[in-house]
Amino acid sequence: MKIPKKALTYELFMLVLILLSFALIPYHNFWTVLLNWAIWAIFTLDYVARLVRAEDKKKYIKTHPFQLIAIIPAYGLFRAARIVSLFHLLRLTAMGNRYLTPLYNFLKTNGLNRFILIFLLLVIFIPVPMVFIEPEIHNYPDALWWAIVTATTVGYGDIIPVTPIGRILASIMMLVGIGFIGMITSTIMSYASGKKKRFSSTDKIAHITKAIDQIEETK
Repeated sequence: MKIPKKALTYELFMLVLILLSFALIPYHNFWTVLLNWAIWAIFTLDYVARLVRAEDKKKYIKTHPFQLIAIIPAYGLFRAARIVSLFHLLRLTAMGNRYLTPLYNFLKTNGLNRFILIFLLLVIFIPVPMVFIEPEIHNYPDALWWAIVTATTVGYGDIIPVTPIGRILASIMMLVGIGFIGMITSTIMSYASGKKKRFSSTDKIAHITKAIDQIEETK
């Protein structure tokens, strides 16, 4: 389907904003902070406008989880870790969902998109209490680093929870990480199997059609 020129121009503008947010990662001053907040405001207005125009608003929220995450006003809280750029990356993923159908279908396989949403929320928010309860974790970037290496089952061991609550949260992160890897593996297999079946059905239909044409030619 051909994309209207105005819509394409708008999406390209949004893409430029996302790329700009990545370019600002190494810098932190008054103007870059202001620009990041301006980009966040534009993303927020975009999401709200699309939500208002949606006929089924609940369905829109459920089917666009990455866009919702991307407008979380996290710059002030997570500035040191540059989490805002991660949110903009999620926004880029959400934009891709509108045009990159294979990727979108893959994310929908086995409910992977919802699992990724839960995984990201846990990785982002579980580190917050760790800053206050763990003596070896002094700031959010360290806590985020711990959450990432724990959830991805890397486990460098440079930060080890020692409090009961910290160990419980660490156990949750490890279980979620193991489940996430298993989910990705099973989704890839299911998606590949589904494509193979679709191609097989298409080949059969083509073969039958060719056979019918040959029969008609012999009449």
